[in-house]
Amino acid sequence: MIHVITAENRDLYKDALRQHHRIRHEIYIGERHWNGLQSRDGLEFDNFDNTNATYVLALEGDRVIGGSRLYPTALPHMLDQVCPALAEVKGIPRGPDIFEWTRIFAIKERREGRFGGKVVGNILCAGLEFCLAEGVTALSLVFEAWWLPRLQSHGWIIKPLGLPGLIDGEWWLAAMLPINENILAATRAHYGITERLLVRQGLSGPGLRRVA
Repeated sequence: MIHVITAENRDLYKDALRQHHRIRHEIYIGERHWNGLQSRDGLEFDNFDNTNATYVLALEGDRVIGGSRLYPTALPHMLDQVCPALAEVKGIPRGPDIFEWTRIFAIKERREGRFGGKVVGNILCAGLEFCLAEGVTALSLVFEAWWLPRLQSHGWIIKPLGLPGLIDGEWWLAAMLPINENILAATRAHYGITERLLVRQGLSGPGLRRVA
């Protein structure tokens, strides 16, 4: 199941969040050798892992097998604080109905095929479900360039914000993704998903923290 974790319910997910930060350490520091990340006791954090972050985590029982993070663009966020040059052409999108989506991952043994497998597909669909329920109209994405054909194959209408940039030896892009029910339907069809996936345990209802 895919669980959404906000400031409202994170006390219910203390162990899952710790697992998530440990897996991120294994992937982003151990596998990908990203620079500038914070490592604390084998856990990986950055400046945007705070109470404004929303996490969408894939759980198999009590085990985290994948995850991602949503962050409000009305606040300082990764694109405008870390890599604003990636949006030099179109500018950095901001607004209460635009969220930045980053740190999308699956654990190594659950990555299958060219597009990362069902775990990634479930996370993408659940994340879109959540955004649509919350009135989010677009997502700001910062990703390695090899993600572009993967995302386009899902039927996503990717709108680049600037030219690719070289970061730590990898080409990166920033883009906007307008979201609607058609994008969710196309993503579900790509992965063969027919049902809703999101678990909102401990949440009172729609009400992502808005920042004007």
